[in-house]
Amino acid sequence: MEVVHLPARGRELDETFRPVAVHHTDTGLTRHLERGEEIVLTDLGGDYHSAKVLLIDDGPVYHFFIGARLSVDEAAGRMADLPQSRSA
Repeated sequence: MEVVHLPARGRELDETFRPVAVHHTDTGLTRHLERGEEIVLTDLGGDYHSAKVLLIDDGPVYHFFIGARLSVDEAAGRMADLPQSRSA
């Protein structure tokens, strides 16, 4: 599972009832995400959130649905699901 850092505070994300758009170059990822893929988002406050890729526009620009806020343990559990080839 990939981790993407958003330049926003958790409160701002919690108050967003629409998808959050992020350009691929702003994700820091080396690979492109796929529609429907679940990821972990971090924010400026250091909080973790579940998220899912709803739509991908040209660029590519990812539109994420922001889900529940995650505890550190929950986020670590999701990040532990990273394939060994990417986590090394």
